[in-house]
Amino acid sequence: MRESVRGLTPDLDRDARHRARSWLDDRHTIEAAVRSLRRGQGYAYELPTHEGTWRWTAYPVSALNLLPTDAPRRSHG
Repeated sequence: MRESVRGLTPDLDRDARHRARSWLDDRHTIEAAVRSLRRGQGYAYELPTHEGTWRWTAYPVSALNLLPTDAPRRSHG
């Protein structure tokens, strides 16, 4: 999330760029995000700009099932 915001920052207007950099440099918001994710809750950051509002959202994930557990195994030999 932070890398995405950081990558967008150079293309923003002055006010939005300042808000984004303030968020990126704020240690308190980093710690709040980590605490929220560790509690199993999501975390979101919104950045209003003249063009609209950007929103980043992170959710905790403990495991991703990429295949159904009952799927037959395939051989690629």
